[in-house]
This record gives sequence, C-alpha cells and structure tokens, in this order.
Amino acid sequence: MLKEQSTKDPLPLGKPRKAFDLAGFIKRYGLFILLLGGFLFAMLTPLIFIIKKPYYEVHALMQVDPTVPTLFSNTEESSIVSYYPRYISTSAQAMTTIDILIKALDSMKPADREALFPKGVPTETCAAILHNMVSVTPGNRDHILTLQISGSKPEGLAEFLNTLMQTYMEETRKASNNSNSDRLKFLYAQKNVITQEMSAIERDLDSLTRDIGTSSFSETFNIAAKNSDNLLRSYNSVLNERLAYETNYRALQQSNNALKKIALDPLVNEIVLNNNALTNTESWTYQQLQQLRSTTDGLTEINPERIYVEGQMKSMKSYAQELREEVRNKAKNITLGKRDIDMQKSVIIAKNNYEAAQAREDTLRVAINENSKEAKRISIGIHRGEYLSANWQNKFDLLNNIEKRITEIEIEKKSPLRLSVLSIARTPKQPLKSNINKITILLLVGSFGLVGGAFATYEFFDDTIRSSKDITHALGHPPVQTIVNLRAPNAEDQEQLSLAPDDFRAHQIGSLAVKFFRERTSSNARALIFTGTDKGVGSSAITFSCAKALSQLVPKVLIIDGDIEAAPINEDDEFQISLPGLCDYLADSMTLEECIVSTPGDNIDMMYAGNITGRSVPRQKIPELFAELKEKYDFICVDSTPLLKSHLAEQFAMHADIVTLISLGDSSKFRDLRKAAALLVLLGVPSIAPILNFGGIRKTLTIAEMFDNPPALISKVFQKR
Repeated sequence: MLKEQSTKDPLPLGKPRKAFDLAGFIKRYGLFILLLGGFLFAMLTPLIFIIKKPYYEVHALMQVDPTVPTLFSNTEESSIVSYYPRYISTSAQAMTTIDILIKALDSMKPADREALFPKGVPTETCAAILHNMVSVTPGNRDHILTLQISGSKPEGLAEFLNTLMQTYMEETRKASNNSNSDRLKFLYAQKNVITQEMSAIERDLDSLTRDIGTSSFSETFNIAAKNSDNLLRSYNSVLNERLAYETNYRALQQSNNALKKIALDPLVNEIVLNNNALTNTESWTYQQLQQLRSTTDGLTEINPERIYVEGQMKSMKSYAQELREEVRNKAKNITLGKRDIDMQKSVIIAKNNYEAAQAREDTLRVAINENSKEAKRISIGIHRGEYLSANWQNKFDLLNNIEKRITEIEIEKKSPLRLSVLSIARTPKQPLKSNINKITILLLVGSFGLVGGAFATYEFFDDTIRSSKDITHALGHPPVQTIVNLRAPNAEDQEQLSLAPDDFRAHQIGSLAVKFFRERTSSNARALIFTGTDKGVGSSAITFSCAKALSQLVPKVLIIDGDIEAAPINEDDEFQISLPGLCDYLADSMTLEECIVSTPGDNIDMMYAGNITGRSVPRQKIPELFAELKEKYDFICVDSTPLLKSHLAEQFAMHADIVTLISLGDSSKFRDLRKAAALLVLLGVPSIAPILNFGGIRKTLTIAEMFDNPPALISKVFQKR
C-alpha cells in the first residue's frame, strides 16, 4: 500500500484517455454516415423549394487615400503608405461592426428602414441581421473598398449602403475630432502646468539675485571670489614678511644670548688704555715717585724721612692703582650697559616688527575665511541660478512647442478625411440570382454534418477497445498477439481450436506459444496466468489452445482451472463434475498427484477446479503449489478469473512469471484495461503480455448488427407502430 501511494502513475508510457482513431472511425461508420446523411438530405430536399427566395445584390465603392495633404503642419503624419494594407483592412472591418450598423439604421428614413425590416423590430436585432448581410472587401491592387449587401427585396438596400457610408465617415470625423480634442485638452493642461512652473522658477531667480547680488549666473561675476584672490596674494606677502621678521627676532634672541656669554675685558682694557686722564695721572704719579725716590737716596731704611717718603710713594701707587680700577669698573659698566641697551633695542624693534606682521596676517586670515564663505555661498547660488535658468529655458522651449502644436491641431481639425464616396449604391432593377444553391449546400452540409457529428460524438465518448492501437495507447506497448476469430463459426466444440497448418487462427496461437517458449529459454518463465479485464473475453479458450500449442514445443504442460469461486452445482443437476482438483488440494483433502489428471496419448495434464462447495477455500498453499509445479512441468497455464472481478487472480499473478492480460475487441473497456495493467504493475508482476482477442462474447453490438438484429426494446416500439 505504501508503494501504491508513492506511485503517482503506474503506467507512465500509456495515455489516460483513448485516442480518436480517424481511420477506424471512417472504416466503421463511413458507409452509415453516407447512407443516413443521404437519406436525411433526401427527406429535407423539398424544403429547398419552400424557402427559396430571389436574390438582389447592391454595390457601392469608397476610396481610401494613402496620403492626405495637410493644411498647415509639416509634422503631421499625413501618409499611411507603410501600413496602408492594415489600415484599409481595419476600416473594412470597422464598417460592419454592430455599433456602426445601429447608428446607420437610426440615421435612415423610417420608410427606407421599414422596407428592410418590419416595423417594431428592435434595432439591435436588425443590426445583427445586417451584420451577416453586409460585406466590405478591400481591394488588392487599388485603394477601393467594395461594399455589398444582398437581400430578397430590392427596396432599402441601396439606401442603407449610402447611409452606412455617410455614417461611417461622420463617425470617423467625430473620432478624429475627439482625438484632437483630447490632445488639445491635454496640451492646454500641460501649458498651464508649465506656465505655473515657469512662474515659480522666476520667483526663485528673483530671490536668488537679491541674495547673491548678481543676475548673471557665471563665476566671472563672483566678486567675492575675486576678492579672495586679492586677499590671498596680500596674505602671501604678509606671510612672507611675518616669517622674515619672526626669523630676525629669533636670530636676535639667539645672538643676544650668545653675546651675553662673551667677556668684555678686551673692550674695557681698550677703554682704560685709551683714557688720557688716567695716562696723565699715572705719568705724573710716576714722576712724583721718581722724585720722591731720589730724596731717599742715602737714607737708611729706618730713617723716618725715608719711611715717610716711602709711605707717600706707596700711597701714590695705591691711589694710581685704585684710579685704574675705578676707570676699569666705570668702563666695564658703560660697555655692558651700552651692549644691553643695544641688544634690548634691537630685540624690541624686531619683536614689534614680528608682532605687527603677525597681526596683519591674522587680520588677513580672518578676512580670507569670511570672504571664502561668502564666495562659496555665491558660487552655490550661481550654480543654482544656472540650473534654474536652464530649467526655465527648457520650460520656455517646451511651452513654445506646445503652443505651436496647439495651433497646428486647431488648423488640422479642418483637414479632409482619407475616406470618400467613389460610387453610391443604386436600387437594382432585377434580381441577380436565387438562393437555391446556398440552401442546397446548407442542407447538404447540415445533413451529413449532423449524422457525422452524432457518430463522431459517440466515437469520442466510446471507451471500447477497437484495435491494437488502443492497447498501445493504454499501455504504451502494442499487444503481444492479436487473435482474430479465435472461435470458428459453426464449430461443434467452442473450447478447442484446430491446429491445422492452413488455419490462420492456429497460426496466431502458435505464434503466441513461440513467444512464451522464447521467454522460458531466456528468463526461465514457466507459470503463465491467463486472465482478462472482464468475463467472456475468451481466456479459457486461449488458455487451452495455447497450452495445446505449447505441448508441441515442450514435453510437459499443465492446465489449471483457477475459477474456484464459481457457484457450486446442486446435487440434482443433470451434469455434475466430481473430479478432484485445485479446491481439494488447497483444502488439504487430497495430494497434488491425486488432483492432477493426465491426458492419455498427450503430454498435457489437467488440474480442474475440484469439488466447489461454496465455502471459503484456504489459499495458504498457493505459493507451495507453484513452487512444486515449476519443478515438474515446463509450462503451467492457469485459466484465472477476471482480474478486476476477483482478488484470487491477483494472488495467482503474484506467483506468475507472465500474466497474459486478455482484452476482447469491440467489448472490453479502455479504462478497465489500464486499471488491470496498473494493478499488475503495483503487484510487481515480472512480465505482462497484453492480448487482443476478437473471438469472445461481445457485450456491445456494432451498427450493422443493430440493423440485422435490433434490441428487443426497439423491436417492441416498431411492432406497436
């Protein structure tokens, strides 16, 4: 069950529905269609003379110009040469639409309309009738539309055609005007939208001009950008000046620091040396000392006068020395002070110059930053102004084009149509012909079509297997064998088949037996189950005949009557079968040897159904039965019950090597064959051999048999009449 649920389509090669066999349909029903169709046509022939009417025909011509001169515009597509065939075909179809026909009928005079249709007929009904009466044909090699209407009366035909042409031209003009009106409405709306957009852009431009101070949206007029260039040049000059002053200031500081470390003794000595007063004083002191020293000549060291003179000399030397030191100190202080003053003065001047340059640099930097911001703001405004100006110009150009197009459409609304009446319709004086030919053809086609359609419908819904093609469509493979007239007519024994060499039916059974023999040789297939989709398919006759043919190929063949579910025979019946068989073996009341009956003088053994009691027969020994028989016999032919009627056939099929699925031609159903084959596939049968038999008991009658021997119900109906 799990395998069956997981398998969506057990028969993937077949088709779910029976195909329509056209050749078979013609072969089976072609003669009957001809006979019945001819009979029906003969019965309806008198109607031709009853409904025949005279036939009047009216023509009119219209011209469709491929090119139309325009009144004003050069851009209007006045030529339709490239798609003229489609245009004229469309016009021909549009003239016969129901809406145009209704408007043409409403435009006719009441008298002309009543000449065509009785008073009181709805306009829609009249238009539907005229749709089949009026034809418009485009010309192949000219620009002409041919209008034609036919009827049984000449009155009103020409008037309708003329009204139809005028109505269609008016509708074409109206459609063109409506199209132009729609375009004008759209263009005027677009014009208003563009005008409003241009006004909004102009307001934005005015506001922008007041904001950035220029109406010429170009970088050439960006004053702030120019000021930025001037400021940058000034800034570069001031920057260089500040860097020079700063370098000078730093250098002075470094030089002053270095000068402070240099001793001033040489300069002081120079000042002292160049001091005339000191030189004169020292010279006078030296002279005085010499004079005093001369006064001590000859005096002893302890002489008071000498001591006094030497004291004075010592005081004078000390005074001279102190004077030199004082001059030195004063020179040193003067030199040091002068150096400090010069150094401080130079540093102060350099610092003032540096700070002034730096102040100018800072001022210019602030001015440059502010001016850069202003230049950027103005540049953004100029860019936006360029965009707004370009957008306004585009809107302006588009507005000019729209106004030009509006003018063109207003003028072109008065241009001529492509359609014009070339020849009006005129009332015919005499009928053109009669409608007998049309009525005859209509009755002929209707008679045979009705009969053929009935048979075709029956064939379409008929699910009966008719030929080997149906087997192929159902299973995806053709039948292994097609048996024609297995049961010979007037044969005394309907269950046997002659095996004479000139018997074609015996040749078919023999060919089937050879195929089974080949399967035995290739895959050791021994157990053959013969079953059908329903009762009466001829499985018993095929089983016996095939076993008889196999007995000529192998030494031992066994036939088993597998129909053990049949109703038991009453004891008072004249004909009773008391031979042991399959039921007795399965019920374990007899051995296998006792249940098999050998045929004298033949190599075919029989196992009958046995004593059927009507009670349930145990089936546990069926696998053991097949296993034991396959060791004793070359072929085991089981005549089984129909597969779709009994699950016993399914149990036999599970132990079979080949299941012969028999279908009865002109009787078995296509869906039953697919159900049976799908069931065998799900059971895992190793091999399925479909056979098409045309010799069983058919449940349906062919058309010929129904005529020869009609059903009882139809016979009673005709007898009552």
